[in-house]
Amino acid sequence: MKKIWKNHVLGKQYIRYLISYVTVLLIPLVILTFFYSSRFMKKFYGEIYETVDLELMQLGTQLENEWSSMENIVGQLTLTDTIRQVMAADSALDLAPTITYLSGFCSANPFIKDMALVVEGQDYVVTSSSTCEKNYYFHHIVQLSRLSGEDFTGLLEGLVAPVCLPSQDILHLGLGAAPEKMALFSFPVFTDYQKRAGTVLFFVSDSSLKNLLNQKFQSYQAQIYILDSGKTLITASGPDPNALDTESGQYIVRSYESSKNHWSCLAFLPNRAATFSQVSDILREFILAIVITIILAGLAITFLQKVNYAPVQQLREKARRISPEGTSSDELATINNALDYLTLQNTSLTDRLKGSVTAVKDERLYRLLSGSYNSREDFNLDCCELDLSLPYKYFSVSIMMIHGQAATDLDGLVREVRERLPAPYLYYYLHNFHPNQVVFLANLQEPAPPTDHYLKKIKEYLLKNHDLLVTIGTGSLTDTTERIAQSYMEASSALDYRFVKGNGTLIRFQEVLGSTRTPLIYPHQEFEVLRNALVSRSEQNIHASIRNIIGFLEQNQVPLYLARSVCLDLIHMVNQHCQGTHMGPSGSPLVLSGMETAREIIKMLRNWSDHFNVVTLLAPEKVNIDDVLAYIEANCLRCDFSAYETAEYFGMTLPAFSKFFKDTTGQNVMDHTIYLRIQRAKELLSSTHLPLRDISEQVGYYNVSSFTRRFKLNQGITPSEYRRIST
Repeated sequence: MKKIWKNHVLGKQYIRYLISYVTVLLIPLVILTFFYSSRFMKKFYGEIYETVDLELMQLGTQLENEWSSMENIVGQLTLTDTIRQVMAADSALDLAPTITYLSGFCSANPFIKDMALVVEGQDYVVTSSSTCEKNYYFHHIVQLSRLSGEDFTGLLEGLVAPVCLPSQDILHLGLGAAPEKMALFSFPVFTDYQKRAGTVLFFVSDSSLKNLLNQKFQSYQAQIYILDSGKTLITASGPDPNALDTESGQYIVRSYESSKNHWSCLAFLPNRAATFSQVSDILREFILAIVITIILAGLAITFLQKVNYAPVQQLREKARRISPEGTSSDELATINNALDYLTLQNTSLTDRLKGSVTAVKDERLYRLLSGSYNSREDFNLDCCELDLSLPYKYFSVSIMMIHGQAATDLDGLVREVRERLPAPYLYYYLHNFHPNQVVFLANLQEPAPPTDHYLKKIKEYLLKNHDLLVTIGTGSLTDTTERIAQSYMEASSALDYRFVKGNGTLIRFQEVLGSTRTPLIYPHQEFEVLRNALVSRSEQNIHASIRNIIGFLEQNQVPLYLARSVCLDLIHMVNQHCQGTHMGPSGSPLVLSGMETAREIIKMLRNWSDHFNVVTLLAPEKVNIDDVLAYIEANCLRCDFSAYETAEYFGMTLPAFSKFFKDTTGQNVMDHTIYLRIQRAKELLSSTHLPLRDISEQVGYYNVSSFTRRFKLNQGITPSEYRRIST
């Protein structure tokens, strides 16, 4: 360290930091001393009791508001005829709407932890989460530490006015397995003829009551007590009030009584004479301590600044070696230049890694599995530079699950299978959906594929050569790219059927259909009504049609695979009318196949239906071709550039975007992209000495071979020949 100080003069930043640290130290200390001595303490003496009185009044008002809120809930239960519906319920299943109704009150009011409705003549107690037989509820579900079950029910039966049971340990199995300290508010319910109809119970956590106390009075070191109209202690932030010595003057009592429910709020504050008798002495000591602190801190800052500055000097020297052209007299500027240089290098490396051809291929195949391409022509257009294509008309999806020990290299495993067992058709694969699962997408020329035979060979090969037991599920054959997602979910359903058929088998989706004992039905008529509503853009009819389809799923108790299919079709139909904007829940078959019950799918659709906004179905603003051309020119040199993403950016589907671009410019989107790339490549070839590998990456090609092939098709000569001619 001594060597560093001998060889290097202190930089500008050292002096700046030293002055800054001392200034930052002085400013708060000076301000604190001024306010503490001349203003804060003086005002505190005169205002503390007035403030406490105001806080007590606000606390009482908050309690009154919560009391009124509970009274309003009781009134709403009577006005909405909920009491009569509970009385008329024949079974616990008929009480489901009431549970939902009570749950809404608890959700809307965080002060209420739970509530229960006890109706005369009804054997069940209804809570915000369930129903329960009365006797079992009061003797097992809810147990009070201060009242037995018989005393508790007896209290409720004779209740004619609201009552609050003080905070006590209550075991409520509906809220948890351990007792919790809660206050219990009981409100009687009367019919229109003032006949007692039952009781509403509100469970309020003692912590919620104490939060009101702590928020208001914690800074005053006051003990707060809340008493009901009968002067019974409901809750407190301190010890028993009888234990406080109010006779000797150690405490001053402030109180507020509510005019609504006659509850009292008491505050016990330490007596001013006992609490603040040494304020003057403390103030003098405080000022002296401030002065000593400034002196000692200044010395410490000077020493530590000198010690801590040594690493900065070392870092400056390293920065000079990293970026010698970016040196400066300011050490931070030198370090910043070096970091900028490293950031540039790191960004370049990161961009190359993100532009990996494998990752981009997987992303395009994922779109294909999600049904994002309306036709195989759209897919081929979007992937023409990635060596991905769908030359044949028919498609089928299969999912292979590897059991037992996890496969460490699924990609290598599948590539080995492809080399050893050449497929009689074109197929692609993905292995990053689920652990130990590989998704096969087969593209077939004929409608009767030999996929079963080939998949069996794969299964046998992996068992024989790698001792891997695999189960394969296959979906139905389809002739449209939009239904590839359906085939994937069918393959997923077939794979789930392994729990019936067993592991290590090949399961076709038709076998799952064959196992269904009830006849399958599909809401064709409801979808036709929705299609007409979407075309007419009728908000009321669209909402009604969506609710009808969801109601169909609920009423018919459809199997899981059919619920997935209906959900996928519903989302796809709506998104088709959204000009490329996905308005529904996730339509990904991966997400849908991960849902294990039809109820989950119905819940997702119902939540979406409640928040669905038809305004976005209106026709989008007209796209400006100049904006499109500018966007393509700014992005086409990226290796992962996609016509599909460009269409999405302008709120259009890929077919509509391709037609719009063709009609407006007279050329294909990718033809225009290739033209821009070739023009940029020609500039680099003629003006730089960069190797072809770097040029190919800078103009949007992953490898030299693809770039060379495209350049020769476009220019008639190779890039090397063009460079030789142009220079």
